[in-house]
Amino acid sequence: MKYIISQADLADLKAKIQSWLSANCRNPYYYKTKKRLTAYLNLCTYFYIEETTLTKLIKKYFKNATKTFYRWAQKIMTAYYSDNLDLLLFKTTKPQNINYQYSLNSRKKVCDLYFDYKNLQAGGMWSLFNNLKIGFHAVKNSEVPKNIKTFYRWIKSDPRWKELKQQIKQTKRHFKRYEVSDIGLLQMDAKIITPSNFPVDKKYYIYDFIDEMTRIVFGYVYDSLGTNNAINATRRAMKDFGELGIIIKRLRTEPSYWQRSRIYYY
Repeated sequence: MKYIISQADLADLKAKIQSWLSANCRNPYYYKTKKRLTAYLNLCTYFYIEETTLTKLIKKYFKNATKTFYRWAQKIMTAYYSDNLDLLLFKTTKPQNINYQYSLNSRKKVCDLYFDYKNLQAGGMWSLFNNLKIGFHAVKNSEVPKNIKTFYRWIKSDPRWKELKQQIKQTKRHFKRYEVSDIGLLQMDAKIITPSNFPVDKKYYIYDFIDEMTRIVFGYVYDSLGTNNAINATRRAMKDFGELGIIIKRLRTEPSYWQRSRIYYY
């Protein structure tokens, strides 16, 4: 097999790797490298001992990371047959020469503009970033970071950002949260549950309905978003809230969502 070393060379590969690991035990990536090499050697060993498929062995020794297995298998076999195991060492991705593209003066100019923009026009970071990109403000394009994450980092490291956040906290203490005076005014939203964030086997979608005054919530799970499921969830919500004596007088949700679903309420 292309990615499994031959049984005749397996013992020799194990001996060479063991000797090579002993010589590189002080390498900063020693344990990380050893983990991958051990997983590959164990997989090859049991490939010849057990009557099983390569897919099952990858799942067992590489935690189902197929791309990682193929990358390391090719790397190990290339290093072994070229008699150069040093090719197996991890290499740092940190740049050798750090190039500071933007000066401190440019950084200060952008930060000053943001806080003036925030106070005078009540604009946000994303709005200002896009305006700077199209040349709306008198700042050279070469002085504006090309990445929005860099732009955020500049603003949030400025001392004035902490003062702004403190002002927002003080304001929230003096104003109560929005409240309604009537029962039956509902908010509706659709949420997604993914296997990467929850212990589920596939994607699921939840239509949830909450009464703004009583905070009573009903949620309905579906396999997909769509017009029929949205209508069905709304009907179920009307029935369930009705059993509690709550008549839905208004259903508020994101306009763009209803446009996608082609459902309109009057």
